[in-house]
Amino acid sequence: MYTSGLLLTLCDDPELAEHALAELAAAGSFTLGESSGPCRPAVLEAADAKSAHDWHDWASAVPGVESMEVVFVHWEDAEAEVSDAGF
Repeated sequence: MYTSGLLLTLCDDPELAEHALAELAAAGSFTLGESSGPCRPAVLEAADAKSAHDWHDWASAVPGVESMEVVFVHWEDAEAEVSDAGF
């Protein structure tokens, strides 16, 4: 599982920004935080690195999203978790 902390910058148009947030929320892989001006923190959860990259590219292209910065990435190795559990 890949978890990324993101900082979204939304456009100045409130209607377009709200539409972008609705699209991101509906996608199911993003958890959105509280806004601070045009910035909004978000968490992206993806199954693997390729999925995380694909979701990032998709979200960056949503109308109303001006920019997206990755500020944190954490991944869990499923095989290591099974090994650590003694299975």
